[in-house]
Order: sequence, then C-alpha cells, then structure tokens
Amino acid sequence: MSPFKLAAAELGRFRGHPIRTAALVAIVLIPLVYGGLYLWFAWDPYGKLEHMPVAVVNEDTGATVDTDGQTTAINGGDQLVEQLKADPIFDWQFVNAAQARQGLEDGDYYMVITVPEDFSARLASLSGTDPEQATVEFDLNDANGYVAGIMASTVEAELRNQINTAVYVTFATTIFGDLTELNQGLTQAADGANQLSEGIGTAQTGAADLETGLADLTTGAQQVADGTEQVSDGVDQAVGVAQPVVETLADNWTQIQTGAASAADLADRANTDLDTVYSTLCGADTADPDACARLQTYIDDADQVNDDIQNANTTVQGTSTDTLDQASADLTTLQTGAADVAAGADQVATGAATAQTGAGDLADGLGDLKDGADTLANSLTTAAQSVPSTNPADDADNAEAYGSPVTIDEENLNPAGTYGRGLAPFFIAIALWVFGLMGYLVLRTVNSRALAGPLRSVPIALGGWLPGAFLGILSALVLYLAVELGLGLDPKDALDTVGLSILVILTFTAMAHLFKLAFGTAGSLLLVVLLMLQLTSAGGLYPVETTPKFFQVLHPLLPMSYVVDALRVTISGGETAHVVRALLVLAAYLIGSLALSSLVVAARRSWKPDRLNEPLQV
Repeated sequence: MSPFKLAAAELGRFRGHPIRTAALVAIVLIPLVYGGLYLWFAWDPYGKLEHMPVAVVNEDTGATVDTDGQTTAINGGDQLVEQLKADPIFDWQFVNAAQARQGLEDGDYYMVITVPEDFSARLASLSGTDPEQATVEFDLNDANGYVAGIMASTVEAELRNQINTAVYVTFATTIFGDLTELNQGLTQAADGANQLSEGIGTAQTGAADLETGLADLTTGAQQVADGTEQVSDGVDQAVGVAQPVVETLADNWTQIQTGAASAADLADRANTDLDTVYSTLCGADTADPDACARLQTYIDDADQVNDDIQNANTTVQGTSTDTLDQASADLTTLQTGAADVAAGADQVATGAATAQTGAGDLADGLGDLKDGADTLANSLTTAAQSVPSTNPADDADNAEAYGSPVTIDEENLNPAGTYGRGLAPFFIAIALWVFGLMGYLVLRTVNSRALAGPLRSVPIALGGWLPGAFLGILSALVLYLAVELGLGLDPKDALDTVGLSILVILTFTAMAHLFKLAFGTAGSLLLVVLLMLQLTSAGGLYPVETTPKFFQVLHPLLPMSYVVDALRVTISGGETAHVVRALLVLAAYLIGSLALSSLVVAARRSWKPDRLNEPLQV
C-alpha cells in the first residue's frame, strides 16, 4: 500500500458514525476557535478607548494675576476640562473627588485624573520670582485590571499634550498679560499701514501725473521763451527803424505844419482857378461838349484831391510834437517790455524744468515711502499673527503648538495598523501548533496492520502523517478565511501568507506526529511543554532582547520564532530574506521530522514485552 492509501484508510475510520465525523470537524476547527476567537476579542482594543470610563475631578479654585496694574482672573482647571471635552480620548466622567474615589475602588472607573485646587495658583506663580510647577494627579487601581492601566498609560502622552495645551492659555495670560488687546492693536496698526500704503500709492500716481504735466509745461514754456525772444528781437529792429523817424518828425514838425497849410492854400486856389476856367470855356454855346465833360471830370478829381489835402492839413495841424515825443517814449517802453517778457519766459522755462525734476524726485520718494509702508503693514500683520492666542477655542493650532512645542514625526516602514493585526502572526502560529497537538489525540500515528506487514518503514511513516497534514491544511485555510473575511486581516501578500501557513501546518503536524509516534501519551505532554517554550521565546509579544537570557538562547532554535518573523513580513511587509530563512528552517524541520518518524517506525517493528502494556495512556 502507498502512503496515500494508508492515509485514506485512516480517515475512513471516521465515517459512518456522527461522533467520529464531528471529532474530525472539531480538529479542523481547533485553530479557528483558538486563534480566531482570540484575535477577534483583541483585534483593536486601543481603538475603543473612548468606551473606557475615566473620572475627571476639577478642584481648581482659580487665581488672579496682576499685569501692568490690571488684575486678570485665570482658571487652568476649567481650561483643562474644556480641552478634555473637545477630544474624548476616554469616556470622561466629570465628578467630584468622593465619587471618583469610590468609583475607582469599585471598578467603575479605570483611572482618575485630578486637578488640585492650587493648580492655577501655581501657574500664576510663573509671573513672579518664585515659580512653582503645577501638578495633575493620575490615580490607577490594578485590581480593576493591570492591562487596563497599561492601556491608560499608553495614551498618557496624548493626555499630557492636552494638559499642556490647556496650561499654555494660563501661562500665556500670566506671563504676557492680555495678549488679545496686543493682537487687536497690531491688527489695527496693520490696517492703518495698509491704508497709508494705499494713500501713498494714490499720491505716487498723482506725482507721476504731475511730472508728466510739468514735462509738457517745460516744453511749452521753452517754446514761449523762444517765441518771446524772437518777438523781442523783432521789436528791437522795429524800434530801431521807427524811433529815428519819429524823432525826426518831432524835430521838423513845425515845418511840416507850415508846408501842409501852404499845400492846402495852393490846392484851394487851384480848385478855384479850375472852376473859373470851366466857366469861361464851357459857358458859350459853341463849346465842345466832350471837352467840357472831360474838363469837368478833371475838376471833380481836383476837388477830391483838395478835400484830401485839407483833411491832411487839419490832421497835421491837430498833431503836436508832444504826441510824437510820447510815441517815441512808447516805442522805448515797448522795446524794454519785450525784453522783460523774453527774460521772464526764460525764467518760466527754467522753473518748469526745475519743477519737473522735483516732481520726479517726489514720485521716487513716494515709491520708497510706499515700499516702506508695505513693509510696515506686512511686519505688523506678521506680528499680529505671531501673538499667541489666550483662547484655544479661537486658535487651537497655536494653543497646541505653544502648549506642546515639540512633536514627534513618526514613520513606520511597515505599519500593522491595529493591535490584533500586529499580533496575528503570533496567534496564527500558536493555533497551528495546537492543531498538531490535538490532532493526534484522535488520529492514529501509524497503521498497525501496515506496521506488521511487509511495507517499508518510510511509506508507513508518511501514511501515518498524511491524515493530519491533510486536515491541517483544511484547518489553516479555514483560519485564514475567517480572519481575512471576518476581521479584515488584509495581508500585504495574501498568497505568501497562505502558502507559508500551509508549510507551517505541514511542519508542525510532522513534529507532532513524530513526538506522539516516539513517546506516545508522553509525546503530547512534550508538545505542550514545547508550546510553552515557544510562546516565551518566539518574540511574539515582547522583543526577545527584553526577555531573560534563557529564552534568548532558545529563540533561534525553535521553529515558531521563524514562523512569527515570516508571517509579520507577509502580513505587514518587510524584508523578504526573513521569509526565505523561515522557509529553509521549516523545510529542515519538516524533512527531519519525517526522517526521524521513519526511523521510529523501523524501530517499532521489533516487538518487545513492554510494547504490550504502555505505562501511560490518554
């Protein structure tokens, strides 16, 4: 018979009777009951801390602080209570001291946090010359569960941060006074600086426009200056020509008047003579009409000339030398005025150019002033923002930063996530070992008929191991599916986790088969002892370096150490070398156990008297 037929024959013994079938099912479910239930109840206890009742007693009576002549009331206890209410790490129960004490003794509370009555007074002492450290009391009772106290202690750092955050408010008020007013004042100053910057910006724009206008004025003024200078030159030339003529007229004006009068007399006599001639020549009937008409025309023209001469004479006679002298003086004044206008226009052009330069300097200066105002506004804004708030509700981030100025930036290369997921490698390994321990309490380690027959020892040993190996594989798969689907194990590498679990159960069943085959009932006891040794030396709960030297020596010798190490990698991640090492060690234990089982089978084929009556049976 082959080893597989021997295994089938062994499993066939459990057919036909419900109790026997139930026994096989129970064996398969043993790892699920052991490992699954334990992981279920301990999967994420730290994620349920908000359900743990913790009493808070606030006995703080408050204090007052004198700052710059002003009295400020502070109450650090109230601030702490508000901080705890805002972040319910535990199920806070705010009670008095008597209730808290009784509840801690009765197990109603796992911890009591007490704020003493001098809490604020000690914080207020920070502003004096004799500062005192404030105290917050933590009371535990291990009679209510030592692990509960450990769990409470694990969040002590977070509690300390909350306490420090609340204390910061009191500390800031004590040391710095009313920072709210300072913040408001800086904010208002920053707003004023912003308005100043905007006003300067408007002035800067106006200065730029002024500079542009003055540039246009300078150009126009220069053109006017050039024009007036040309006018002055023209006036000088005109006066140079006209003034000698006027002066000559003034000197000879009497002679001109006499000549004008004579001309008028001559013109008048000539006109009279022409009238006489016309009467003489054209008075007769024999006169030539055409000649007389032409003569009349000449006489009319002569009359017009005479009228002009008479008018000129009248004008000349009415003009005195004073008028000509005034004209000469006016020409001189005109010349002087034209020169003054030209000089003034030059000054205007020069002044406009100077004003343009000044406007440019003003614009540049306003630009520098605006930059300064912007810098001032930004600095005041930054200063206002940097003033710590005295109310964590208004500025929780600042309160937390000042209350706990140092934070720890933690990086986990391969995070397990939850408590149960971190312990899963350890309890999966234990559950698979327990299967081997319990399995061969029901299964036979060897087929007696095969042992007495001609079949070789190796097939007989394998035939005795295979039923346990087959059921063990089923048990490992059931455990994995239950933890994965029921608890959300979510291993980083599911196939490696399943494959490793199968190799583990093959190895552990081979070892259990060997011990039970070699030592009988005593072998089961040895398996229990070996389980205890592996529980304490595998490093599943605590780092092996923290255990006594005895367990540190056992750690590299027993297979469960490598199983835990490898499952951590397949579930949470890590170095593949750990998995490879575990595979080699488990393979060595598997092959070695099967080889030794074959030797034990060979030895048992020699019958001895004591074989008929074993000293211990279970």
